[in-house]
Amino acid sequence: MKARLSFTVLFLCLFLLAGCVSEKDTEKNVGKDGTQAVAQKESEDMPSFVKEADFDQIDWNKVVTKIGTDGVSDIVGNSNKVGYIGSELQAKKVDKWLWHFFGKSQGSLTVVAYHQETSTKVPILTRGYTTEVAAGAMNGADATMPSNVSLPKSGKWALLVYIDEELFDTLVINVKEK
Repeated sequence: MKARLSFTVLFLCLFLLAGCVSEKDTEKNVGKDGTQAVAQKESEDMPSFVKEADFDQIDWNKVVTKIGTDGVSDIVGNSNKVGYIGSELQAKKVDKWLWHFFGKSQGSLTVVAYHQETSTKVPILTRGYTTEVAAGAMNGADATMPSNVSLPKSGKWALLVYIDEELFDTLVINVKEK
């Protein structure tokens, strides 16, 4: 019984630690409506495989469009590549997205957000740049993945999506002021 209690306490501690986010990468704000916003600072730990040339090749006119539906919500993104179900982002507000990947069923996912006006580079995923694509097929996509997303300021952003350290797609979105 004592071992089971110790295991439970250890598990709870690890669970709580896993939810912590470094102050180095985020500033926490609570809005008037009580929602928590996360604004990332430009990170010094950007993955080494991200190339400056990837940012030079962004087509800022190729903004995401509706590419499908789950019967209730629209999937927006780029056909046969990457899309998501989720609300339009507002600066400094955390939202939930369900990512959809076409042509890839698993892999290491890295997303670098690049602001058109300021050239700021930050992770859009609230847990950092990289995570694993682990969910199954849904809505015609080969893989899906839920995540929390946030960007620090309004404007036009390019989301450079890398799978297994190779540029897979770029999503151009408009982020509104909160």
